[in-house]
Amino acid sequence: MITILDVEIRKLNGSLAALLALATPALPGGLACLSLMTSDRTSSWTSIFNEFLLPIWALFLLPMIVAAFTTLVGQIEHRGRSWDHLLALPIRRWQVFLAKAIVVLVTSGCITLLALLDTGIGAWLGGTLGGHVPVGAIPWQSLARTMFLLWSGTTLMIILQLWSALRFASFVVPLSVGIGGTLVALAVAMTRTQQAAWFPWVLPMKIVTSKDPVPFALVGGIAGVILLAVMVIDLTRRDFR
Repeated sequence: MITILDVEIRKLNGSLAALLALATPALPGGLACLSLMTSDRTSSWTSIFNEFLLPIWALFLLPMIVAAFTTLVGQIEHRGRSWDHLLALPIRRWQVFLAKAIVVLVTSGCITLLALLDTGIGAWLGGTLGGHVPVGAIPWQSLARTMFLLWSGTTLMIILQLWSALRFASFVVPLSVGIGGTLVALAVAMTRTQQAAWFPWVLPMKIVTSKDPVPFALVGGIAGVILLAVMVIDLTRRDFR
């Protein structure tokens, strides 16, 4: 299994998926830098992370990045027409799909951590250039807890995206799934309805805005693991052409 994971990681090296994973977390950092450069007041580190980064990341940026990343991961096999060769290797088919899921889940967590780091750097740089360096202590403990819960709660969404990206050769399908799910989450945020609180794309937003995010993280994590098993079974039985 370690060898398969290593192969999957090597496939990402030099691909558009790796570039996306490294570049897109800098978006909130750039926004924070520009905002503090032009601001005439001093912000706190707590407000920068809790009121700026986490809401836009959970509601919009993370779902869209996951949609694009999983689509690119799927296209590595589909566009290269390498399924026949890959699945003919002397390894069990389920290990191939499980390895892809593990790599995507770990990479998604790293992308969120990079966004946190880039936002801190961007806010410090913008505050320094604008003369309003953020004040107060960085809430490392609460941020670490939120990051862990967010990673757990997005498991369901990530597996849904990966499943659609691996099952369908067209990149339109997983991108449509991601865009549609994100639009539903935006609609829920604007209307403030509680009717769709457990929708996979709404769970990240609930985790960062709810007073008790643990239930949402548990649902996303447990349902994601169950769906991962279903995905592996389905793809293992599928004939890729």
